[in-house]
Amino acid sequence: MKDILIVQAKLKYKPGDFIVEEIGEKWNAKISEEFKQPEIIIDDNDRRDFLWCELEKKDIDHFTTIKEILRLLGKRPDEIGYAGTKDKKAWTSQRISIFNPDIEKIKNFNYQNIILKNFKWNKRKIKMGYLNGNHFKIILRDIGKKDAMKITKQIRNLEWFPNYFGPQRFGARGNNVKIGKLLLKRKFKEAIREISEDNKRQGEYMAYHLNKNPEDYVGALKRVDRKNMLMYVNSVQSKIFNEILEFALDEGLNFTKQGQTSCLLIGYKTRFFDGRLGEIEQQVLDSHNLTLEDFDIREIPYLRIKGSFRKAVTEIKDLEIETKDDEEFEGSKKIILEFTLPSGVYATTFLENFFIFN
Repeated sequence: MKDILIVQAKLKYKPGDFIVEEIGEKWNAKISEEFKQPEIIIDDNDRRDFLWCELEKKDIDHFTTIKEILRLLGKRPDEIGYAGTKDKKAWTSQRISIFNPDIEKIKNFNYQNIILKNFKWNKRKIKMGYLNGNHFKIILRDIGKKDAMKITKQIRNLEWFPNYFGPQRFGARGNNVKIGKLLLKRKFKEAIREISEDNKRQGEYMAYHLNKNPEDYVGALKRVDRKNMLMYVNSVQSKIFNEILEFALDEGLNFTKQGQTSCLLIGYKTRFFDGRLGEIEQQVLDSHNLTLEDFDIREIPYLRIKGSFRKAVTEIKDLEIETKDDEEFEGSKKIILEFTLPSGVYATTFLENFFIFN
């Protein structure tokens, strides 16, 4: 994807500019024509352990949404199931499951930014990963007329895009890779200093431990939340993946043919691919002054990363695009996009191939 025009645009200017509809094996959770809680009707004759329904939300983050549903329905966190999280500044619809609900509390449910609808009993809980993908309807605003015409033509002819990890993987300060490398190189004292600057609360936990156990840097790091620690090491994997993929695509390697559709997520059990791709993988790893053995952090066992694979490119389905005058920004154009992506692929990863958001 060389020589792609990159233009500035406004993303998520309004919640309705970013619509996400979850697609499951036997459902398609569409948004309502009007964001308004409909009458709640539940057939209690065929009652099962779990009540499935569609959760529609607007301009509210996922975890606040779940917290409010738990509060209003009097449920514990493990009694609500969902297949994936959805964006905050957006209008989204997805399936959730509620274990053994109080029907009266369901019928009295009312919250400004949340709708529950389309109820059906089921014998199982919805879990993370129980979805095939998401359908997106996105409006990008405040784009110049000439830029809008050129970028529309580019996107319309697109069949796939590189499956890069987005900037969120590397942290708000972009410091995750630096910390991850310090951990991989067993520079634990330096890692503690960087983590403390990056996360004050985690730094306090480590400082408390070191006050009682001077120079026990491994013990101090074990006081940090596991998810955070894994995030640091995974960010190094992600950086290396992105660079391998970028170099490979620049050299014209084809990831759409059968047998060669993935790139490596480096780990201590990694085996490089044959041919030119394997050479690129080794070169990128060397450029970071890392070895495969570095990923075998025996001092902190849950950070031992074996390695795996990730699809190099993502197919875009149901792609529709049009350009209109932007009613919000006089003299500008807006681009209206619809497309479907598989589970685990972010729409912003696709859009960042063409747009810089302001």
